Amino acid sequence: MAMKNKKRKKPNNKPKNRESVMIRKEEPVEAIDSEPVFSYFREICAIPHGSGHTAAISEYLVSFAKEHGYPFRKDSTDNVVIFCPASPGLENAEPLILQGHMDMVLEKESGKEIDMVTEPITVIEEGDWIRADGTTLGGDDGIAVAMMLALMDDRTIRRPPLECIITADEETGMIGAQALDLSGIKGRKMINIDSEQEGIITAGCAGGAEVHQKLRMRRKEREGFPLSIRVSGLLGGHSGEAIRLGRANAVYVLGRLLYELLGHCKFRLVAFEGGGKDNAIPREACAQILLSRRDGEEDRMQQIIAQVKAIGETLRHEFELTDPGMEISCEENDTVLTTEAFSRKATLDCLRYLMTLPDGVLAYSPSFAGLPQTSLNLGILRTEEDGIKTVFLVRSSIESQKRMLVEKLHCAAYGYGAGSKVVGTYPAWEYKAHSPFRDTVAALYEQETGKAPEVAVIHGGLECGLLSAKIPGLECVSIGPDLIDIHTPAERLSRSSTERLWKFLRSLVQHLAEASPE
Repeated sequence: MAMKNKKRKKPNNKPKNRESVMIRKEEPVEAIDSEPVFSYFREICAIPHGSGHTAAISEYLVSFAKEHGYPFRKDSTDNVVIFCPASPGLENAEPLILQGHMDMVLEKESGKEIDMVTEPITVIEEGDWIRADGTTLGGDDGIAVAMMLALMDDRTIRRPPLECIITADEETGMIGAQALDLSGIKGRKMINIDSEQEGIITAGCAGGAEVHQKLRMRRKEREGFPLSIRVSGLLGGHSGEAIRLGRANAVYVLGRLLYELLGHCKFRLVAFEGGGKDNAIPREACAQILLSRRDGEEDRMQQIIAQVKAIGETLRHEFELTDPGMEISCEENDTVLTTEAFSRKATLDCLRYLMTLPDGVLAYSPSFAGLPQTSLNLGILRTEEDGIKTVFLVRSSIESQKRMLVEKLHCAAYGYGAGSKVVGTYPAWEYKAHSPFRDTVAALYEQETGKAPEVAVIHGGLECGLLSAKIPGLECVSIGPDLIDIHTPAERLSRSSTERLWKFLRSLVQHLAEASPE
């Protein structure tokens, strides 16, 4: 998903007449087997399926449909829709849509030797937690796909006709959902399985826009002493939910350090790299600068390194609560280097441009205390031969604020002669105070578990908004098991939470089948 985290915000919308939601109590199912879910999840993890590289996982889903004799559709974007027939006697029940995405964010620990585009991740199961070895796990949203496959493969459950929509490239601007042709979809109730906290029923989310900018700068061959500076050890996280935690963005931290360093020495920028995904807060960034011969002299070089450390200590102190592992290091070279470097003016313009850009949460929701309403994440910065490229993800639950922030980015770019364009945008999923389907799901959850669920709105992005715009009258809920630190190598999936959600999902599907009007 393009969203989420631990703490959700709860609208004051408990059904006034919860008892009026008619729930037919099914006989309790003892020791429901959850192994098929984990078996399918392991198979999915064995197939590289990063955003932009979903051909193999898409074909895997097609093969599943063919092996089971289920009708399916696959499009040029790799989206797959599988139509699972109803159980005998339920052919006329109202179809139910299940939805999730097949792609995952590819992030790995520094120094981890793996090509995640082509190589499978290594899954480690320790007690209640499932994680990967030094990489993202892809529980977001592989566990949704695994649950859908397990449901379609389960002959013991009474189910209505299922329309399983599995989209590609959700993590990169919801490209798959935007291209998806939903003609022929009959369901008007949808369960999205792309949330990350058990006991939460998500009922709304922010919209987003991906903005690409290019600051063109000329290089010229220069001679000097190179100095490399690196920011590492940050926690990062999903830019939808972790943005509220105030964690440091490595690109901004390094840009700020370099700007302050300009007050102590003159240098030319050679390279600047940070971040890897627009929807992940950058955990690392590095830069190479070129010092003059004078500044490269041993005594002067040591003074500059000491200044880098001093600025670094200030930054470490500033973020000691949110990013206690922050490290700022530099590596000198006492050999004169001749290389292509940007001019001093271009270097100054680049750093001023970074200092101008907004960052993090810009507005909080007046309706839900503590919930970000509008935010910005600078997720990627790359040095290219002719300048600097940046990629931002704007999020807002208010369409006008989303447009405003996009325009603010355009203005910042134009002020420095940079180009700026919107590459992808998706709408917010608007929270609705009245939703009979959501009330039914909430009532069944409380009946099955003995705990009232929390109905929440999140700052991350879900495909429910896009799909609702394409399917008139669609009612949606989003659920999921406990997933921790998504979009980072620390991502973990709770086995016990997954088992409980699987049991509830089975009960919910069966209830909707039996309660469907003839």
